[in-house]
Amino acid sequence: MTSTPNLALPYLAAAQAQKHVTVNEAFSHLDGLVQLSVFAANLTAPPGTPSEGDRYIVAAGATAAWAGWDDSVALFSGGAWLRLIPQTGWIAWDQDAGGIVTFEAATGWNALAAGTSTFLALSDTPTGFAGQAGKALQVNGAETALEFVVPASGGSGGGGLTQLPVVNGDFETGDITGWTITVGSAAIADWSTMSGYDAAGANTVRNGVYVFSGGEGGSAQALVTAYQDIDISADASALYWVTADLLKNYQDQDIPTITFEILDTDGSVLATTSASKTDGQVGITPVILNLARPGNAATAHVTISVDRNTGSNNNAAIDNVALLGSGTAAAPAPGPDAVLVQSTNGAAIGLHVAEELLTGLSGASVSSSIAIPDRAIVFDVSARTVTAITGASSFDCGIAGEVAKFGGSLGVAADSTNVGTISPQAFNAATPIVLSANGGNFTGGAVRIAIHYLLAIAPQS
Repeated sequence: MTSTPNLALPYLAAAQAQKHVTVNEAFSHLDGLVQLSVFAANLTAPPGTPSEGDRYIVAAGATAAWAGWDDSVALFSGGAWLRLIPQTGWIAWDQDAGGIVTFEAATGWNALAAGTSTFLALSDTPTGFAGQAGKALQVNGAETALEFVVPASGGSGGGGLTQLPVVNGDFETGDITGWTITVGSAAIADWSTMSGYDAAGANTVRNGVYVFSGGEGGSAQALVTAYQDIDISADASALYWVTADLLKNYQDQDIPTITFEILDTDGSVLATTSASKTDGQVGITPVILNLARPGNAATAHVTISVDRNTGSNNNAAIDNVALLGSGTAAAPAPGPDAVLVQSTNGAAIGLHVAEELLTGLSGASVSSSIAIPDRAIVFDVSARTVTAITGASSFDCGIAGEVAKFGGSLGVAADSTNVGTISPQAFNAATPIVLSANGGNFTGGAVRIAIHYLLAIAPQS
């Protein structure tokens, strides 16, 4: 034999003054331990017909040639059993159990814990995914857990995510509450009245999802649409998005489409985006449509449609629709107090005044919830001390990095006012107003601020 049985390490020749005996024994140990994989860890006595290089972890209560070798690694080498005494931290693969075992001097060999179907070491996790359709996954406020939440509740984290009132955007039940549905030009009251819709047939065989669908049929059929208008005039989100699942089955003519629009108070379209499943792949495509809130936003208009055309198995579908909003730091611009000029295609310049009462002043500085909108041109920020300020001898009005931009050493007495006029300046990011205390921290009082600015509106068509 010129090499070890497991790693094929060469032995020294016997002619080298018997040095090979010690070296070969070291090689045997090395071969037995490197990439340690044992046949089993539950035997107390050697097997009847071992092969060269076989390894076992000896179970408690060992007998015969393994007597007194509990927890040792038994290596069959050179026709005899060789004992290898484990050290803390050794790792081995147990072929019989099909898993990893590790050695600890105090406890012996232990199976490495397997993963679980839920998140590990988190205090607020779901027990499973069943019933979580249409919910959002987020980190809660303490950043100790992931959780599925109905976004309206904000979960344990709160604040960062709002669910707008899209009613039953999950069509698995067939309930159309909140949606206006038409087949062609005819409005329908419920799914059962939609001609050609297979309520119990092929529509149910889509990964178990029952969907708003183009239905079955071998001839051309009418376009199916559904829409819902959501009032967002009082919502504080700066960004909205619609999520949905689009599904197409076999027929390229059957196209599921979702359109998301933000409308002005007069119903004109301020922003729009859409998505369709037009590729040739059968199955579900999740989509996310984003829109920033324009200055005059009043309504979110969500339309879903399925074009039912010729085909023997033409199921196109939309499911799991949700409208959400995010981000309150960059407050939306209010509607203009006056439209200075407007083109025939909706481009305009609006003159705005945004106000906020900052109450319970406390600390070295206070930031507003409203903000100078992105792309606004600002003329001034005015201030009135509504309730006498305590703790500070005066205050500055400005922004981060320019604390007195709109006025310094302003009065703390009730009814003190200031008009902080500046040369017109464009802002390229939403920017809160900051009040900074002078001569001590704020301990009380209230100040009303007003931002005076112009905001351009892009052409709408």
